[in-house]
Amino acid sequence: MKIESKPIRYAHAEGHTDVCYTEDGRNIITCGHDGDVRIWMDIEDDDPNSHCVGESALAVCYKDKRLYVATDNHLVQAYTFPDFDKDGIVTRFTAAVTQIKSSCKIEALGCCSENMEAKICNVEGGAPLFVMSNHKGPVLSLAICPHMKYASTACGDGLMRIWDIDTQKVVKEINCVPKINTFYAAKVLCRMDFEPSEGKYLAYPSNREIILLDCQSWGQRMSFTHNTIKCAISQCLFSPCSKYLAGNTVAGQIAVWDIESGLCMGIVEHPTSHNISAMAWNPKGNGVLAYCDVAGQLGTLVNCYGKKSSSSENEIEDIETVERDNGNDDLADELIQNYESDDDNAISLEKIKNETLGLIKDKDDSRPASRQTAYVPSTVPPQPPFQPSSTPAHLEHRYMCWNEVGIVRCHTVENGESTVDVEFHDTAVHHGIHLNNYLNHTMASLSSTVLALSCETPSKLVCISLVGSSKEWSVSMPDTEEVLCVTAAHGLVACATNARLLRLYTPMGTQRQVISLPGPVVALGGYNTTVLAVYHSTDPGVSDQHLAMDIIAMNGRQVRSKTVPVPLTPGSKLTWLGTTDVGSPCTYDSTGILRLYDVSSGVWMPICDTNGHSKGASDSWFIVSISEPTQKVRAILCRGTTFPPTVPKPIIAELPIQIPLCEIESEKSQYEEQLVRWAHTTADVDMKTARETALKLFALACRSEIEQRALELMELLKDDRLLPLAAKYASRLGRMHLAEKLTNLAESWEKETDKLNVAQNSHFQELDTQETYDVTNSEQDLNASLIIPQKSKEKKIENVTPIKPVTIKASPGGVRNPFRKQQEVTKCVQSPLSLTERTLVEVHSTADTAENTDPLKPLTGENFMDWFTRNKSLLEERNPELTPSELSRHCVKIFKNVQSIAHADSNKRKHEDANGDTTTSAPKQSKLSAFAFQKKT
Repeated sequence: MKIESKPIRYAHAEGHTDVCYTEDGRNIITCGHDGDVRIWMDIEDDDPNSHCVGESALAVCYKDKRLYVATDNHLVQAYTFPDFDKDGIVTRFTAAVTQIKSSCKIEALGCCSENMEAKICNVEGGAPLFVMSNHKGPVLSLAICPHMKYASTACGDGLMRIWDIDTQKVVKEINCVPKINTFYAAKVLCRMDFEPSEGKYLAYPSNREIILLDCQSWGQRMSFTHNTIKCAISQCLFSPCSKYLAGNTVAGQIAVWDIESGLCMGIVEHPTSHNISAMAWNPKGNGVLAYCDVAGQLGTLVNCYGKKSSSSENEIEDIETVERDNGNDDLADELIQNYESDDDNAISLEKIKNETLGLIKDKDDSRPASRQTAYVPSTVPPQPPFQPSSTPAHLEHRYMCWNEVGIVRCHTVENGESTVDVEFHDTAVHHGIHLNNYLNHTMASLSSTVLALSCETPSKLVCISLVGSSKEWSVSMPDTEEVLCVTAAHGLVACATNARLLRLYTPMGTQRQVISLPGPVVALGGYNTTVLAVYHSTDPGVSDQHLAMDIIAMNGRQVRSKTVPVPLTPGSKLTWLGTTDVGSPCTYDSTGILRLYDVSSGVWMPICDTNGHSKGASDSWFIVSISEPTQKVRAILCRGTTFPPTVPKPIIAELPIQIPLCEIESEKSQYEEQLVRWAHTTADVDMKTARETALKLFALACRSEIEQRALELMELLKDDRLLPLAAKYASRLGRMHLAEKLTNLAESWEKETDKLNVAQNSHFQELDTQETYDVTNSEQDLNASLIIPQKSKEKKIENVTPIKPVTIKASPGGVRNPFRKQQEVTKCVQSPLSLTERTLVEVHSTADTAENTDPLKPLTGENFMDWFTRNKSLLEERNPELTPSELSRHCVKIFKNVQSIAHADSNKRKHEDANGDTTTSAPKQSKLSAFAFQKKT
């Protein structure tokens, strides 16, 4: 039988309203914001008894012919029933009482208040039996086990706590409550309930589902939800028979589940979609559920038990009649069963059927055999979706977004009206914007081209273009979808929905793509035309979240994607997602570790530990932006909290990017950290500084008498311009063996390069016929093109491209320093800082001008690879507008031209030499003597 809803009726003034039943189920009792307590004979009672208890009444409870009411004096007042005479004060609080809870099996009263306390009191008054005072926010709800062994509280600080009444300690904490700073602004009350008969289970709402916990292991037993539930569930309540569970949402939906099968008996929509403030089952067990909403209206649902809810008394009489009529049949069946069980060899079809279908039950356990599952270790709840660079949504004044472009603030007043203010760091981008938040937007993202806003109910995406005339466009999601995350970049807008869909739009509103995500979304980020989507790859573990990230790049009509796992510190959660100013993905977890993903190498690296910059243990950092060229992290220090206040405006600090190497205080580790950091980030550092750092590290190894480490460092760097300087420094220290090894290292590099050139030379002969061939093309570059822009990528390739080493030959006159100049050398050893760019220019400039006046002219026997490597920097300076692929094709043409010119010059010289031999009478000499160098006198 379908659940039916009786017409709702006015009960109290608009505001929080509570409801309960008398123990015999004959009367409905309500209290409301108008300060009245009304006693109803039924939902159709047109003249209920009304009693005024004060200016407001937030909670009411009936027990043992007494009414307990939470008055505006912050106390729990007892009244006799039905005379309604004052019968003493049970307890007092310093703030409003939010709930009063009890049951027929316990001789105590549970009360909770906004003053961050909850009490279990004697019904006759006196000192409280147990005070739960370790809360950090208003206590919204309370539940007590029927055996008075456990109690549970839901607090506005975001935690649901389970208390052991005997030891008066917290045994478990669950993060399932939306954070709120006052009871009056709470939409989700998170009212939990213990199973009323034996207290085996505890049910509590968590987002859009109800979780059932086992009270012995505190592990999750099962969960209840439905695909038609639109928003968060606020309350849950067991039926008196413990077989059914009711829950309501903040949008006015009421659902009833069968606990045994897990099936939803039905869902009823509130006629006006108001939030349900209280529910109560009729103690008669007739399947009637009474409820009140925040508008002060009272309503009831009937037939909540389905087919079993019709006239229970008639069914019991019918069952007794049938049992009496079929008494003889039962006796015959019992005799047959006993007869079959006497013979061990007899075959009982009934017994085989029962064993096969699992119909045999254990008499000591009321649950079926299929429900007796093994104990499963409890896991952490999955991290809910969040907006990076935003503060919690329950705050009246909050940041919806704070990034490198600007700040988006949301201000909410007491009457519920909300406004959105947008402030840009650079007013040249756009002027400030002030909006009325009619749709109650809770998510925002800001870029230099578009402002994106979104709300959950009704789910709608609103975007304001910041280019041109600031046009506004919006799009509504389908009825079954709700926006969970939104991000805006320079070239696109993206939103992720609860249907695990990623919807992409252009900044002006063209629908670009719809992509299915492999798991529930956690956060979104964007850069230029690339989207970062972080989602749950698998279910969370015992203490860790298992996240993955899709890097989705849009290029015209083409879409490219790459999936990478997201590393987190054990036991932490993701708190920020974004990119650097050059597009490298970055994450920040709740333990204060900032990580950067190097797209070219495909590895995650920790680049900053913010805990080293905090003074207090409870301090945290709010990430704003990251700059790779300056190697700085812009963040806000939050003292004692995880988010900054809106007033006064916080000050942004700059934290240095630093790889957490071991013994970072030592000089050696600092030089190593700089080389590692510069190799994986687009740092604004010149080659001179990098070579200075490498040479300092080489000098430390030489002075520590660890020649093998010094040689290993040169093999690792593989820089031909650094190698002569290192060999010269080693020789001046008197380490001739190291200098000789460095000489051999240069020769081995040259041989390896020659072998590689022979294998690759045939490919470069066909560059003229290829349209999109890139000399520097590799898989790392393909990955880098997903995020890193072209300009930064070319700069990065230029910094790490290996150069052909210069051969260092030994002098013929014995074992001497091969790098000794033809001048007097002082006996003192030079500092490695003196062997920098000045010496480097002196060493190479004389050799280059002596050998070849034209730097683009190929040397004798030089192939294209050697010529291109030698002149790459010069060619890039002359052709800055060309891409790497276009530059390579252009260089092939130049190489062929200069090679043909050089060949023509060689033939011309040979022709002139032949003519000179016939016309002059000079003595016979070798052809090579014509090229001999004549010393000037």
